[in-house]
Formats: sequence, structure tokens, C-alpha cells
Amino acid sequence: MDPIFNCQSSIVNRHWSVVYGLKKMRILFITTPDVAIDKGGLYTQIINSKKYLEKLGVEIDLFDMWYPLKYNYDLVHIFRADVSLYDTVKRLKKRGMKIVLSPIFASTHSIPMLKMINLSNELLGRTKVFSLHSFVKKVMEGADTILPNTDEEIKALSLGFGIPRVKFRKIPNGVDESFCFANPDEFKDKYAIENFILYTGWIGSARKNTLNLVRALAKIDKEAIFIGRIIDEGDYTKRCLSLAKKNPKIKILEPLTHDSPLLASAYAACDTFVLPSLYETPGLSALEAALAGAKVVITGRGGTREYFGNMAEYVNPCSVRSIREAIGRSISKKKDKRLREHIRKNFLWERVAQRLYETYLRVV
Repeated sequence: MDPIFNCQSSIVNRHWSVVYGLKKMRILFITTPDVAIDKGGLYTQIINSKKYLEKLGVEIDLFDMWYPLKYNYDLVHIFRADVSLYDTVKRLKKRGMKIVLSPIFASTHSIPMLKMINLSNELLGRTKVFSLHSFVKKVMEGADTILPNTDEEIKALSLGFGIPRVKFRKIPNGVDESFCFANPDEFKDKYAIENFILYTGWIGSARKNTLNLVRALAKIDKEAIFIGRIIDEGDYTKRCLSLAKKNPKIKILEPLTHDSPLLASAYAACDTFVLPSLYETPGLSALEAALAGAKVVITGRGGTREYFGNMAEYVNPCSVRSIREAIGRSISKKKDKRLREHIRKNFLWERVAQRLYETYLRVV
């Protein structure tokens, strides 16, 4: 390992530009054009990465497609391996730019299935027919370093897409420490409820698996709060909302902004936070809820165990019974501080930004 990475972080922060003769880094962040429309987990990841890297002295610019690039950046950080960014990566490589990629890759396909898909893509490519997966692979091939959130994601991308393992470096998702100090009273006073089951995120989303969650709650004698935007996925969303309306213990609230004190208060006031998605890496809302002191029930797919260990209840998202039983086990337990302290020790944005910073140094 390079000696620089054996140094204490504080020494690296203070002396890297002097000792190693490197100029102050200027980094460009680029992601898909829709990122600020819904301001979901990816938006939160980018804004917090920027905020905490700037505290380390790194200059971060957010790409604006309407303005030509003003600087010869030391490095470009792409967020999401997406077909819409393929041309962007190709043009940046022609300019000789260094690229790191956070793939944000979520798939319910097994590794053998991914291998089969990519083999088919190679055959189709000879006839100039390309699929979405083929562009995901091309974006990853264009990156100098790939930064998945979990070891499970590394395994899926390296084995499923045939990307050399040496290109990967795991950078976990992060959470803001402010959730650790959330006060439950604001939410309790506003809605006269506490120790409830909580879900936050898109409502009526097939990937978030809200229909199976509603089905699981039908036989649980405890109030449940859903906070989020209702999205239109046709019949799936209609069935989800129709079933939720039949359950008097389910209350759907308007979405709250990520920095809303009321959202943090909801995390702190609830008994159990539930995120039974088809896939998560690991779900920023689950990290936030855990840091606020909630017990967590979460999908077992997507490397979530790498974050929550044996301190959460895991579900098979395709099984209503599995979701129901996991919620039952969770609400029967007393809260303890183990998960909260684990998240605080390992996954705050400051720690994540430090690992990003060291990765940038290595690439530059």
C-alpha cells in the first residue's frame, strides 16, 4: 500500500499538498439530468459528498450542461452508470480526463443472469444492437476507478459484467450526524402518535415494494405512518393505495424535505423503520432512522448486512409473510443503542468523505 494511506487522516489533510507536490484538487461532479427533480437518495449522496469534501479543502463543481467547462479538472466523479452518461464519459476520456464512477447499480438479477445478459449483449453488439446493460458496462469500462457502496455490488459488477476487480474500491454510503440528535417530540406533538411503524420514500413504487409492505401490515396491530411522494406506476400504485385505505392503522403523510426537522423527529419517534425494497445499497433513509434510534427492518438484498450487521431484521422482499414476521420480531424487542452507535462510528459523511478524498489522491 502507498505510504500516504498509512498516515493519520489529519496529517494527510494538513500536508498532502506540500509533501507530495500536488496542487489543490478541483473535482467535477456529473450525474443524470433528473437528479434534482425528486431529490432522492442520489441527490443526498452528491450534496453531502460535496459538502464534506469541501471541508477537506477539495474544490467541487457541479456540472451544468448549459455552460462549457471552464477548468481542466484534476478528476471527474460520475454518479450513476447510466446510458444517458455514456457519451459524456466518452468525450471526457477523449480529453484525457481522469474519471471515478459511483455506479449506483441496483439489480434483482443474479450474477449468472448478468453474465448471460452481457454475453447476449456482446453478440448483439456485432449487429449494432445495444441494450441498457451494454451501456452500463461501457460507462464502467471508461472509468479509472469504480466506487460501489458494498462488496456485494463489487461482486455483481466484476463477475456479472467482466470488469477487472482491481478497478474497484468500496466507498460506503453516509449519513449526517444531525439525525443522532433528533427530537421525537415535534412529530409526537403534531400527530399525537409515537412508537409506530414508519416507512419513508416513494409510495406505490414496485422497487420499494410498498404493496407487499401494505399487505404485511394488514395483520399487524400497530399504527403505521408512510411519509413520501405517491408516484404513478399504474395498476401497481392503484392496488397499493386501495389496500392502504382499507387499513385504518395506516396513515399516509405528505413528503418531507430531507433536511426537515419533522422528518428527523419522525425517525426518532417511531418504534421500527421498515424498508422492504427489492434492492437497496443500503437505503439512506434506513441509515438515518437507525442513527435517530429506530429499530430497522430491511431487505436482505443489496449488501444491507454490510451496514446493519446482526442489529437489524432482514426480509425476503418477495414474501409478505417474511416482512410481517420480521416486523413482529422487531416491535417485540426493546430499543438499544448498538445499531445507533455502530452507524455513528462507521458511516458518518465525514468518514465517507475522507475515504473519497484518499481515493481521489490515489487516482490523481
